[in-house]
Amino acid sequence: MNIIDSFLKPFLFLLASFIFSLNCLADQDAYAKVSSGVLELGKNWNGEVNVKTTDLFVELHQLSDRSGVNLISDISYGDHELQVLDVLAPEIKSDELLPVVVFFHGGGLVRGNKVLPVSDLLLTNIPTYFVKNDMIGINANYRLAPEASWPAGPEDVREILKWVQENIEVYGGDSQKVFLMGNSAGGRVVASYLFHEPSHLADGSGVIGALLSSASFNANNGETQKNYYSEDPTVREALVPLGLADSYSGPQIPIFLWSAELDPAMIEVGIGEMYAKLCAKYQDCPRFTQFQGHNHISHIMSLNSINDEIGIELIDFIESVLEY
Repeated sequence: MNIIDSFLKPFLFLLASFIFSLNCLADQDAYAKVSSGVLELGKNWNGEVNVKTTDLFVELHQLSDRSGVNLISDISYGDHELQVLDVLAPEIKSDELLPVVVFFHGGGLVRGNKVLPVSDLLLTNIPTYFVKNDMIGINANYRLAPEASWPAGPEDVREILKWVQENIEVYGGDSQKVFLMGNSAGGRVVASYLFHEPSHLADGSGVIGALLSSASFNANNGETQKNYYSEDPTVREALVPLGLADSYSGPQIPIFLWSAELDPAMIEVGIGEMYAKLCAKYQDCPRFTQFQGHNHISHIMSLNSINDEIGIELIDFIESVLEY
């Protein structure tokens, strides 16, 4: 080694370490701003809080790492314009087929998209996180009310699972290791499929586990539910996920329920009721967590950021199902 090399190599190492430290500090500062902003918004949920929470995360995800991920957008799984999905997979294909996680966005059954219009970093961060953890991520749209009505949600889930069974191996995914994940109304759509056997595939549900994030499970007298399910409150009670869970007689599917400290009370009540119902039904309670310091969407928006608190628990659940 000559004198220049003996000086230059340590200098370059120190420079790289310094730049890495600056980047880490920038990430930490960005997440601290997000965390304090979410707490300031408090235990409220409306359109304004939704927008403000999303805006907080845009800056954070501008710093996120999306390298090594291949995105294939807007693949049709049905005839309707909303029956499309994105597949995210490792750029370097694994020698083994990978587990698959299909994510369904929220939006009260009437709005929402697999990618938020404010930034293509959100909600793409969710399947990206799973790819970064050696899985295949799918981001799905589904038909919305008032054009769509029951059982459009579970039917769309079934059609996506058909597509997965027929196509996912091309992308490196294992069709026998499929998880469904949904936030808010997306969790309602997923749970509706899980507990509605007439919507299942011919050979069963086609999934080995589900992750339900701040999901909406109960019935109400709002116009959306009247249009989507029925004007008859008795029919609505039977068709929402809590009612379907009562009538479901198929095999138990591992479920991870979670809520947020700052979720609306009506959401947490429904999750609590679902937890109690499944405990009594199977004498075996599902996994449950209430994430502190988060609101209705901040937990899922934190995935693939410097804060790995949420992701660690999701991966732990998935691994526990795969190992069973």
